[in-house]
Amino acid sequence: MRNHLRFLLLLLLGACVFAGRVAFPGVAQARDTVTRVCVVQSYNAEYIWSQHINAGIRNALKGAGVVIDVFYLDAKRNPSPDKLRAAAQDIAARIGKLAPRLVITVDDVAQKYLAVPYLVGKGGPQVVFCGVNAPLETYGYPASDVTGVRERWHFRDGFDLLHKIDPRVKTVAVLLDDSESAGYVLADMRADLARNGPFALQLSDVAMVRTFQEWKRAVLSAQERADAVALGLYHSLVDEATGAVVPVETVRDWNLSVLRKPTLGFSDATRDHGHLCGILESGHEQGLLAGRMARHLVLRGGKAGDLPVTINQQGLVFVNLKTAERLGLVIPYEIIKAAEMVIQ
Repeated sequence: MRNHLRFLLLLLLGACVFAGRVAFPGVAQARDTVTRVCVVQSYNAEYIWSQHINAGIRNALKGAGVVIDVFYLDAKRNPSPDKLRAAAQDIAARIGKLAPRLVITVDDVAQKYLAVPYLVGKGGPQVVFCGVNAPLETYGYPASDVTGVRERWHFRDGFDLLHKIDPRVKTVAVLLDDSESAGYVLADMRADLARNGPFALQLSDVAMVRTFQEWKRAVLSAQERADAVALGLYHSLVDEATGAVVPVETVRDWNLSVLRKPTLGFSDATRDHGHLCGILESGHEQGLLAGRMARHLVLRGGKAGDLPVTINQQGLVFVNLKTAERLGLVIPYEIIKAAEMVIQ
């Protein structure tokens, strides 16, 4: 009888282990848990800026024992507010089911459509932002459950670099699409100009345009009126005939086909777009800084609001020797030696 009871007990325990847990009457069962970090990108997975930020976040969180889930709002290709609200609602529901320790929200679209409506002050996961161009008070930042990394472009240093490469360049036209992010970027540039005095190059024109056709006219006009052209964001231009967003590769190829003046870039999303030079803002740095904040919160606990908001500092000096040769320019050796990125 005793052996029979022992056999039944062993059989019962074996069944429980096979089911993945041992049940004890009256004791609540602990679930297997993992520490999750969700990343919400404003744009799409193919966008190089998003890829660089993801890489920086993963590098910072390596070895922290977290599972990273990445979601995309796809704002470059689908900028309609209605579509963005629907995408944000869907992502918020999925985040709710995952119950992450914190959420990293990337660029301004993710703050406006997801972080503010669904996360900030809601008693859920902590929020770490990066890539934000708007004034922080636009989103009610900072807050007790929010911290992050502001984004700034290196206008002043970029203009200075171009002038050193070609001292004949005295004026520059700055062109961007009419996206919300581009508006914030230009506001930062104007604030820098007011606060710190003249740039190395005089601004002959500053324009934001909505359509690809307007972009073409603006580029051709700028090339006639200025010694150089600074090309900012052009990822949200639409075709006047179809209303569809024009692929950035199409814009890039057209730019290269017509531009005969030195060109300047600011974002590493356009490092391979044929610009002569630039001091590029690094998406990897944005992700790395945000990821380090996330790592601190995951491993040490506390509130996001206890960590001070920071701003990117690193600028990647790049020069394009192929473009210089096409323009008949010789880039000084000391500049080439100092550049982190030399395209040949």
